Amino acid sequence: MLNQLVALLADLYTPLQVVVLLWLGWRLFDGSDSRQQLKQISGFLLLSILISYSLMFADNYWQWWPRLALDYSTHTAVAFSLQLAIHRVLPKQRLVSWLAYFVYLWLMWFLNYHSVMDMLTTMLSVGLLLQLSAICKVGKAATK
Repeated sequence: MLNQLVALLADLYTPLQVVVLLWLGWRLFDGSDSRQQLKQISGFLLLSILISYSLMFADNYWQWWPRLALDYSTHTAVAFSLQLAIHRVLPKQRLVSWLAYFVYLWLMWFLNYHSVMDMLTTMLSVGLLLQLSAICKVGKAATK
């Protein structure tokens, strides 16, 4: 019974993140001053989700994680992408949102969905590619 409840909480986490982001987006869209921020967050979120699923497809093809006896965690990658977007939109709530994210990771570990290394390597890969894309964007803007 407890495991079913914990599994339900883990399954509801990512949809709740989406609901929070949609609600925040709606609030941002109401103010014309915030439309630029909404565009930036939307672009960032789209890129991070694209990176998350691209890594999943690449791992399925080249078997990077299995070669290390690991498992790429698409759930971690998508939740991490959503968490980074929430982090940008709600600066005053960062502690609460990150705490919720780490509880989610703990739940996935507790339920044996993924190991700590699965989740860490997934977050590191997504984070590094997002950072690389930010560096490329800054470099491109500097050359204009």
